[in-house]
Amino acid sequence: LLMFIVGFAMSAGPLIWVLCSEIQPLKGRDFGITCSTATNWIANMIVGATFLTMLNTLGNANTFWVYAALNVLFILLTLWLVPETKHVSLEHIERNLMKGRKLREIGAHD
Repeated sequence: LLMFIVGFAMSAGPLIWVLCSEIQPLKGRDFGITCSTATNWIANMIVGATFLTMLNTLGNANTFWVYAALNVLFILLTLWLVPETKHVSLEHIERNLMKGRKLREIGAHD
């Protein structure tokens, strides 16, 4: 349980809220945030719907190991795919998106 909480707190948990507010273009931000929020809640619903079945089928330890492994995967994907946008304005991020830069490069300065 601790591994799941730590992994979730370092990756998928807060990340969706930061990304949907920083990376969405200003003109479509309302729709983008709506889609991001819906995706987050659907994923939470899937976890909630499958948890007890997994617990009964796999047992306590194996169920939490599955979730811990998924969180390791999420952390790796976060490190690999999520751009660093520290000290980069929203307008600069949007310009990079409109130029067609790769997602990983949208925080880069020209």
